[in-house]
Amino acid sequence: MIKKLLSGTAVIMLCACSYFSEMTDSSSEPQAPVLTDADYADYAKNVTVAAQGENFVVYEYKNIRVDDLAILAALYCKDHNSLQAYLDNITLYHNNARRAKFLCR
Repeated sequence: MIKKLLSGTAVIMLCACSYFSEMTDSSSEPQAPVLTDADYADYAKNVTVAAQGENFVVYEYKNIRVDDLAILAALYCKDHNSLQAYLDNITLYHNNARRAKFLCR
């Protein structure tokens, strides 16, 4: 009975260690988002930069999702020596155009 308990504990500990090592290896360094040519064409039709600064960027967009804009904001913030882009607010304008402001921190 004790041998089964010890061997079961050893197996559980081995699984936990391998899971922990996989988690630390995959999250060691953040990866930059990858954009394809089709993504750029879609962004060029539906997204314009309404305002920009050293620590923020505002995109005006339609027919595209705001989480797709997060990729552009992350690239913008990375170019301006910031670590991450955070969505500050979304404003709805006439003709279904929206503006999303991202802060770089």
